Amino acid sequence: MTTPDKKIAIVGAGVFGLSTALHLARSGYKSVTVFDYQPYDVNAYNPSEGCDSASSDVNKIYRCSYGDETEYQDLAFSGRPIWKAWNEEIAATPADQLPKGLTPDTKLFLECGMLRVANGESLSAYDQECLDYLEKAGLRHHQHVLKNKEDMDRLETIGKEQNAAWVTRAHVLDNLRHQDGKVLDGFIDSSAGVTYADKSCAWARHLCEKAGVKFVLGPEKGKFDDFIVEGEGENKVVKGLKTVDGLEHSADVVIIAGGGWTPSLVPEVEGILETTAGSVCTVQIPEDRKDLWDKFSPDNFPAWAYGLTGHNSPEFGGFYGFPRTPDGKLKMGYRGRKWTNYQTNPKTGKRQSVPKTKYTADKAVNLPKKAITLLKQVIGQIFPELTDIGITDTRMCWYTDSLDNSFIIDYVPGYSDSLFVASGGSGHGFKFLPVLGKHVKNQLEHKPDQFTPLWKWRTDTPGAHANGLEEGEKGGRNLADLEFAEQSDWVWAKPGAIKIGGEVGEKEDIEKIDGVQSVANGLEKASISA
Repeated sequence: MTTPDKKIAIVGAGVFGLSTALHLARSGYKSVTVFDYQPYDVNAYNPSEGCDSASSDVNKIYRCSYGDETEYQDLAFSGRPIWKAWNEEIAATPADQLPKGLTPDTKLFLECGMLRVANGESLSAYDQECLDYLEKAGLRHHQHVLKNKEDMDRLETIGKEQNAAWVTRAHVLDNLRHQDGKVLDGFIDSSAGVTYADKSCAWARHLCEKAGVKFVLGPEKGKFDDFIVEGEGENKVVKGLKTVDGLEHSADVVIIAGGGWTPSLVPEVEGILETTAGSVCTVQIPEDRKDLWDKFSPDNFPAWAYGLTGHNSPEFGGFYGFPRTPDGKLKMGYRGRKWTNYQTNPKTGKRQSVPKTKYTADKAVNLPKKAITLLKQVIGQIFPELTDIGITDTRMCWYTDSLDNSFIIDYVPGYSDSLFVASGGSGHGFKFLPVLGKHVKNQLEHKPDQFTPLWKWRTDTPGAHANGLEEGEKGGRNLADLEFAEQSDWVWAKPGAIKIGGEVGEKEDIEKIDGVQSVANGLEKASISA
């Protein structure tokens, strides 16, 4: 059993690794070291400076509604007071005592809400399920159904009491909601909002260092190369790890929290974890466009999501977006189709999906064309005023999907409790940064709590649906089989809105999109947080 006197090595300085390190150190663990190939002490998790993990991004959606998966609902609400406390702690800290990238004006969590628009004139079964379980928990007052007069009257009252533009936020997707004489329903969640991911990681790393955690960072000294293993068969024990610079680092327990790189480091997760990418685009709002600057400000604009349930196009769904950042970045994404990048693992000889980013050796400098086509379709309908500006940047955000959207946080079988995995974020892990490590620690120490049974090691069932993992390399999502967009595809062919469900681009593109089976089953239960 893992105890505070053990020497712990954590591979990965993203949300899973940071939260785990922080809670271990604050619980009396004296030897906790985090390894990562990124020099986060220099680049402060800034995605513009070479950072390409899912955690090192400008923002993530924070929301607590999870339908019948009440464990994640409870976990999200448990972290909310800590996010708010971190905001206050940063504001009270002198600038010269804050980590790089943060100032006393920095807020990690914005309580701007989340607007979720249904695909029809009434709420989906899942949306209603979310409301039902929140009501059972006494939390329904945070949710405001757009077609419910009592809810909207309550929202107006809350806005006046808080001097906040809640009613304005509830109507930002009205271009989308009003279609062909019909009005789509939905709800706005006043408990939800946005976290600034890169700055949150920089803050969490700062707290880790203050608690005594050591960091070994950099492309050679911090990059994992291999495990140090003694014994064979069922008697194998991991005794530490080797880094690319050739050094060996002893440890009693090695925790792999490598995000999208986890499956390539731990072959045993085959069949239960797969590296997949969502598609993200950014529109940089010009500073002289005060109308847009004000409209998309988090004071007036919430996080949003649309198309999380079925649509007449098999790949249409999983659209989401954010208010603008302080420097005017308006980020929107699509995760209805989750891309893979299958390569041969040089150590195992097996084919598996690995991240492909702007900064990997094999670079991805754009998105699959079908993702750009669908994003332009939706953006053009909802925000026609952005079509004159055009898309200014793109990114594939690489997660690790689990076979059922729940995390894999447990010991790897066959290593005598010396190798542990904390992964499977499935696109909804970042919001748990303040609290996740508390429960990772319990799993390490074999102390069951509300969440640990949900994250136990499990195996796939041959032939069963497994969140798309069952498709493998030939499922139509592999980047090698897809046409990539060019930068010329970032502009709209015509100014103004493009009607959802109408003609988009060339007919050939539509046929390509509609001719591939969707793997978005279960997407509505996996938060869109990228």
